[in-house]
Amino acid sequence: MNRNSNHYINIKFQTGAIDSEGVNGCQVEDVISVLVDKLKSHQNGEFACPENSIAITNLQSANYALRVRKERLENKEREHEHHEIYEH
Repeated sequence: MNRNSNHYINIKFQTGAIDSEGVNGCQVEDVISVLVDKLKSHQNGEFACPENSIAITNLQSANYALRVRKERLENKEREHEHHEIYEH
């Protein structure tokens, strides 16, 4: 898919839970952050355009949604652990 064989992308995503597997890859949020940074660099140069700005906003919204999901799941896990402690 590359137009130029000198430029490529190789992404290794996290496999399994970090708690049990350790960090062994990146998260979707990491990739989104790289894309936002790249688009922001375009906005500071000759490739600036309204579409890049829209893409940045939408990618930031995606990262926000993923962060909210992560916080919700972490809170749910803590709540479950809390109930287990006090039920025994």
